[in-house]
Amino acid sequence: RLLTDQSYVSGANATQQDFAQWAAIKSCPEKQLHVARWWQHLAALKKMFPLKKWPAAEVEKKDGASRKEGGKCKDEANLENRLVNAVQGGVVTRFPPEPSGYLHIGHAKAALLNATYAEVYGGKVLLRFDDTNPSKEKMEYQEAILADMKLLGINHEPVTFSSDCIDELEKDMEKMLHNGFSYVDDTPAAQMKEERDAGIESKCRNQPLEENLRRWKEMLAGSEQGLTYACRAKIDMQCPNKCMRDPVFYRCKVDEPHHRHGFKYKAYPTYDFCCAIIDSRTGVTHALRSLEYSDRKAMYNWVLEVTGCKHVEISEFSRMNFDYTVLSKRKLTKLVDTGAVTGWDDPRMPTVRGVLRRGLTVEALKEFVMTQGASRNTNSMSWDKIWAINKQMIDPVIPRYCAIAEDQFVEFTLSDGPASPTVQKENLHPKFAEMGTKDMYLAKKVYVRQVDCQVLAQGEEITLMHWGNCFVEKINKKGDTVTSLEGRLHLEGSPKTTKYKLNWLAVMDGLIDVTLRELGFLFTKPTFVDEEDPLDYVNPKSQTDTKAKGEPAMLNLKKGDRLQVERAGYYIVDSVKPMILIEIPDGKEKKISGESRDDAWKGKEKEAKPAKEEKGGKAAEEENGAKGAAKEKGAKAAPAKAAGDRPLDDVSRVDIQVGKITKVWPHPDADKLWCEEIDIGRAQPLLVCSGLREHFTQEQMQDRMVVLIANMKPVKMRGVESQGMVLCSTGPAGVELLAPPAGSKPGERVFFEGYDGEPDEVLNTKTGKAPLEVIKPELKTNGTCEAMFKGAKFMTGAGIVRTASNKDSPIG
Repeated sequence: RLLTDQSYVSGANATQQDFAQWAAIKSCPEKQLHVARWWQHLAALKKMFPLKKWPAAEVEKKDGASRKEGGKCKDEANLENRLVNAVQGGVVTRFPPEPSGYLHIGHAKAALLNATYAEVYGGKVLLRFDDTNPSKEKMEYQEAILADMKLLGINHEPVTFSSDCIDELEKDMEKMLHNGFSYVDDTPAAQMKEERDAGIESKCRNQPLEENLRRWKEMLAGSEQGLTYACRAKIDMQCPNKCMRDPVFYRCKVDEPHHRHGFKYKAYPTYDFCCAIIDSRTGVTHALRSLEYSDRKAMYNWVLEVTGCKHVEISEFSRMNFDYTVLSKRKLTKLVDTGAVTGWDDPRMPTVRGVLRRGLTVEALKEFVMTQGASRNTNSMSWDKIWAINKQMIDPVIPRYCAIAEDQFVEFTLSDGPASPTVQKENLHPKFAEMGTKDMYLAKKVYVRQVDCQVLAQGEEITLMHWGNCFVEKINKKGDTVTSLEGRLHLEGSPKTTKYKLNWLAVMDGLIDVTLRELGFLFTKPTFVDEEDPLDYVNPKSQTDTKAKGEPAMLNLKKGDRLQVERAGYYIVDSVKPMILIEIPDGKEKKISGESRDDAWKGKEKEAKPAKEEKGGKAAEEENGAKGAAKEKGAKAAPAKAAGDRPLDDVSRVDIQVGKITKVWPHPDADKLWCEEIDIGRAQPLLVCSGLREHFTQEQMQDRMVVLIANMKPVKMRGVESQGMVLCSTGPAGVELLAPPAGSKPGERVFFEGYDGEPDEVLNTKTGKAPLEVIKPELKTNGTCEAMFKGAKFMTGAGIVRTASNKDSPIG
């Protein structure tokens, strides 16, 4: 009976109660039309979103509102701050954006909260443009906001405009002048600010009504004299809340035409004056405002009282703040106007357009906003959670493709491979056959990645993902660089028996030119104080492009399509011709430079590592492996361990990186120390003090490629703070710097086979808890001068780290 009149058991949205009853029914009841429709829809939702946490059902409360059964889950809508004096079916909220910029993620929160509260109480939400400041507003912004509201799926009442109420507002202000609640002031703006701060009344505060009305007419006419006036409320110049110290409610604006009314009006009301009046007269029952307006709540209520307008309840919620992000429209406009970004829809921008272009789904944005809910707790958040929610939504429903960076190409010749490229059908998604298939080309010669080749051994059996096993019979090298591989197929072999699973591309005409674009934070500083200009901290390395080749099936991709590039990450198609893919963050923390996790293209760790075996598991290459080697199907990923839970001798806890010394100078107070600025791919170089002055000249150090530890706790060395340690070997030849192989790049992380964890943020230095004191004795060179840790080589994407001549020597 319930399903005859509504979509779900609990009402308008799917809940845990629906899925519990769906599971209990077990099969589709074909003879019951509405139940069958509901059952089939639930089955589709379960398949499309297998990882989604569905909200609990809502139960009715006495006040007509509803609450979640069993309380609120951690990641569900937080609407516990119920609207005061709300009546079911009678709630009216509003979203009043100013058309002075594009909507950002903070506006999205406000819009979605207003819409959700209206829905919860069976009411409606109004969309009203607060367009009473023509110097900032444009039709472009108005149209963009309307489009963004549509993207967000918000159903609002017909659009209205504050500027359409100006005639009525002029009459309200004139009544206030007559009733002694306002006056027209000619105090210069700077002096007015000083007087308000000091609580000093304006000389015009008590002037006669006739003079106020005369000046008011000059303002409305936009005369030269009128331009010197401002109409102020007469409230309380001694009020501790300085917002109540006679604020400006009307000012002249004649230099810019209004984007809808042209030069019809010469004087415009401020937001503080018109918002309260229009809210009340349009039937708004509850005004939801962010806490930045908290001091203005008293002013809002004062305006309603002196104009005789009906009371409106105010409900406050916290602003949404993110690290390395600004949400001020003025500052975002400055980024656009100065060319720091390509536009309001730049995928590095926090605008609704920007985050959607970067690959965020509207569903993930909504879910994230609603997990924040109407909380009043203000804090600066990282972007990780919103992207983690997004990953959970897209991973089950997007296709998989292969692409390999061009600078990683190594040709692998299979002696018994097909003489000419042949087509084999392959599922677009390993777990969702209904998504369809793609053409996968098999060939006698295939490209594999240089970084994968570095860990292979001659005679080893490996798996070519989605094809089968083969033997690596010969590895051809030039120095440490693998130039080519030779081998033969062994398709009857089991992928479960192989240590490495490699992705590959057929060597053939028709490969797609692809640019893989990774984006970092726009700024190098997480937060800003009032006097700081974020433009002084714009990150010059917030975009990194990698040229790659993709399989021919990628030709079917369209702009806006999302996909997973196997063993690289999630991407969205930003452009088809040329093919540009923007990386979609997956919720793991990004560095300022834009590097994240392990860079699959530049040979950082988690490359071609062994797949763990599990009893009963299927071939590993059938699994989705966004980063690193694919895991066996059915295997459960172990939860990430906190630093304190990992062994002290786990070398991956140490952030060993390739760096380039860009500046070197003598320590001012220590004869044995050099001071070095070392580029490790971040916005700012690392400052390191090293005791190498007796061993290397300044010329020998300048522009030197080195290997260093980059996550040490900074220490003062004779007054200079050192942020890392350059690694050297000490042996028969004296002190030698560890040398990264040719082709290594600053910021590239050194990795070790068998160690694939994330580095500690800062290495602990307490005795008994310090990883470095356990790891350092195991850092040595071997008999061929290769840098080692317990038999595992120091590796970069370009090869092995080594010293010039020190064999079997300690590294420190």
